[in-house]
Amino acid sequence: MKFGIAVLIFTQGLLFGRELSSGDSTALTSNEIRLYSDVTIDSSQVSVNTIRILGGSLNVYGTVEGQITVVGGDIHIFPSAIINGTIISIGGEVHRDPSAQITGKIIEAGMDQGLIYRETSSDSTRSIKDDQEKSDFFQRKDVWYHTEPGIIAYNRNEGLRFAPLYWNWDRGNQSRIRLSFSFGYRFGSKEFIGRTTVEAVLFNKQHVTLFTSGFKTSLTDDEWRLPESENTWAGLLGRQDFYDRWDETGLEAGFSLNFKRLKLKTRYVKADRSPIQVTNEMWSLTNSNRPLRSNLITENRDMESIISAAAFRTTGYSPVSTGFAVLTEVEWLLKSNGLSDPNFRLFSMILGGWEMSEGIIFRGRGILGRSSEAVPAYRMFGVGGLGSVSGHRYKIQSGSTMEQVNLELVFTEEFTQKGFLFKIFYDGGKAYSPSTQPAEMLQGAGFGFGTSKKDGLGIGFNVARALDDKNPVESTVRFNYNF
Repeated sequence: MKFGIAVLIFTQGLLFGRELSSGDSTALTSNEIRLYSDVTIDSSQVSVNTIRILGGSLNVYGTVEGQITVVGGDIHIFPSAIINGTIISIGGEVHRDPSAQITGKIIEAGMDQGLIYRETSSDSTRSIKDDQEKSDFFQRKDVWYHTEPGIIAYNRNEGLRFAPLYWNWDRGNQSRIRLSFSFGYRFGSKEFIGRTTVEAVLFNKQHVTLFTSGFKTSLTDDEWRLPESENTWAGLLGRQDFYDRWDETGLEAGFSLNFKRLKLKTRYVKADRSPIQVTNEMWSLTNSNRPLRSNLITENRDMESIISAAAFRTTGYSPVSTGFAVLTEVEWLLKSNGLSDPNFRLFSMILGGWEMSEGIIFRGRGILGRSSEAVPAYRMFGVGGLGSVSGHRYKIQSGSTMEQVNLELVFTEEFTQKGFLFKIFYDGGKAYSPSTQPAEMLQGAGFGFGTSKKDGLGIGFNVARALDDKNPVESTVRFNYNF
């Protein structure tokens, strides 16, 4: 044991002794922070110090501007991490997510097979070990052709949806070809669902991907309101469903372009759309007699369409950090029974955050929707309700045009120092069709409390009320940020 420690110390001096012997001799003495336990850099944190961790592990969600040396422990670099400085690993393993941005250096020195030295920097996107190069043609976190479905979902149409199978076959992430497969069952409508997708990467740099897919699944235009997992909780706890959805069975094929932070995708879809009947046997812990909304789609439709999407986000964007993200999707409906002319539907959303001071985040979201007035009722835009304009009924306004803004000021647990966060928020929006009188702007405001976790809100409680309206105060339990 003593010999192993001595070897590690000797290796560190051998590899980095030149750096220590030149320049400021106090760089790793008086200005160095030494820690002897696990260290976590949260997504909202920026590490600018020189740190040495002896025997503990390092978990990086945030930004590293300085130098961190880890002796004997593992290093985990997560998708939101930004490495502008230097991380040095001696005797441990480095687990790096492909989505993490590395413009600095990651230096590894191991003793498992003699001396193995590996360096990852901004001009080296592949790891080198024993002169063997490995290239991951697919970056799992970035693929958006066949996303992993939630294992369990619960809603007024499908009842309990159970989808336990999700496989990717690609020769251990080394093949240019990937076969993805997911499979599940709807207990409400008593039918099987699933998707099979084949993807092919054309070049080593992964910029161009072709894909084709066969599927039977449920689709919705309301996923921007709240995550499906939170919608499931709304159904279980309060017999509520904030999605309008339909069944789609068919084939699609397309291509995508991936330029790190910018992603583009275009696909041709030929499918049959049909309603999923509402199940009145939906069980809930409370409000068991609450009536369920009927379907907006009432008949089967054979359709062909072309759908294009573009997504962009700045480095390190997250709900509680400075940055922004943009998503735009345009759909051209080429053919459908009962459709005399092709029509289109455009949805664009921008989200942004600004850390005004340590622990104080100003967040905003803007949504713009446009479509032909000939689109069917179930594809119209709707405003009002949870995830849209608080304090108003669900989709109290609808039409071919939508404008919406959501703002909130978050005081995080780091600021309150009380183990919970506090927020105040404002919502505004309207939906209408140009052929009719433009609707009045719906407005709502409120406040909330909650706890946070590394990937979002843990649990929260919101109180909201519609402005210029006599509606009662609305209180909701949240498992996600307002947006």
